[in-house]
Amino acid sequence: MGEIVQKLQRLFKHGTGRTMLAAICAHSVSISIGMCQGYSAILLPQLARDFQITSEESSWIASLGAVTNPIGSILSGLLAEYLGHKPSILLSSLPSVIGWICIATATNINLMYAGRLVTGIAAGMSVASYTYVAEISAPSDRGLFQSLGPICASFGILITYVLGAYVRWNVVALVSVAFSIFTVIGMQLVPESPDYLLKKGKKDKAAKSLLWFRRSNTEVVRFNSDSEKATRKLYLTSTVMKPFFILVTLFLLQALSGIYTILYYAVNFFEEANLNIDEHMSSIIVGLIRFTMSVAAAFLINRFGRRTLCIVSSGGMTVTMLAAGGYFKYYEVFIDEEKRFRALPLVGVLCNVFFSMIGMLPIPWILAGELFPLRVSSIMGGVVICLAQTFTFVCVKIYYDMIALLHFSGTLMLFCFVSLLALLFCTFVLPETKDKSLDDIETIFKKKTEINPEVYTVTLT
Repeated sequence: MGEIVQKLQRLFKHGTGRTMLAAICAHSVSISIGMCQGYSAILLPQLARDFQITSEESSWIASLGAVTNPIGSILSGLLAEYLGHKPSILLSSLPSVIGWICIATATNINLMYAGRLVTGIAAGMSVASYTYVAEISAPSDRGLFQSLGPICASFGILITYVLGAYVRWNVVALVSVAFSIFTVIGMQLVPESPDYLLKKGKKDKAAKSLLWFRRSNTEVVRFNSDSEKATRKLYLTSTVMKPFFILVTLFLLQALSGIYTILYYAVNFFEEANLNIDEHMSSIIVGLIRFTMSVAAAFLINRFGRRTLCIVSSGGMTVTMLAAGGYFKYYEVFIDEEKRFRALPLVGVLCNVFFSMIGMLPIPWILAGELFPLRVSSIMGGVVICLAQTFTFVCVKIYYDMIALLHFSGTLMLFCFVSLLALLFCTFVLPETKDKSLDDIETIFKKKTEINPEVYTVTLT
């Protein structure tokens, strides 16, 4: 025990432990986000038993948790730009607490709708945490610390699935409030990003912040002295537009591959599959796999890189969804034939979740905090996440329509096809950012004709 304490003391002495603490506090907001994403999976079956809600009402309850995500992401980008990343993360807890209290005390469907809308705003405000952690982390640690976001989200989903199997939906909502309060307390312990403080010309505060994170004499050359007019022009350069289109495409493929559809409708998904197994237990297994693999991915990402893991992830998703979709299609054609190997589609779906957590689910979020230049990262990160969450809302909302139009097997085969497209995109388009500083990443997208502006140099003594 004493040896562990000594190791922790060394971590904090050299700054890595402090950066990890700040990353945990910032990404703790993702626990509530994960609970928001997984909540409909346990809420809808309970409401169906208690209130006899229609499929249309079910789709709205599920999708309303995502429809206001874009509002939250844009709001978060603006708050981070003008107030700072730390205040933006703190303020995200306010709609989270209000929304979960509305859900916990709901006595009719309209109050439930309102709660889902407000918690959706809080979920959309997570973009500030990714930008904050990207700026405070050293290049060698950034992948690990950014992976704490998906880990916290997966933890929130797992808690929701487990609680949903044993307690009522309003109790689960009250538990979510506690995690929002934890974020508020945690963020009081850490300073603002030194990069943001430099951006606002607060060099003394930036030096103090960097000393808190690094605990050693360090020279930083991170933020340039662009004029406001030059910064506006930056939005239309290749340095911004290339990562913008890469991220938007990656998030679109992520949403259409079925990752979030399975998440939002986990219990219903396994009921639809008609596998004669406990749907809640299947959902808990899904949550456990997501959480376990999100932890594993945190270590894999620094070893193998973002692009490699996305290729493996999308390839595995293609194969596993092909197996599950092919199984259901066979028995839709030969409807009178007795089903054999009933565990096969369950294994296929669980393996799909396994592969999605290696790369296609967490890495686009990590890249959203890495690819844009510091001068525009808050705004552009908010815009990209806004679009990503719009894609998620549409895909979640049309789930029942897809089932009606394509049947269950056709829906799975569509997920398979999109996963194949993601494999091709990651292989031929997606850049690698492993071990690169934010300045080095900016250089990847910069044209040779673009001039490097003057930079601030801050030396800590």
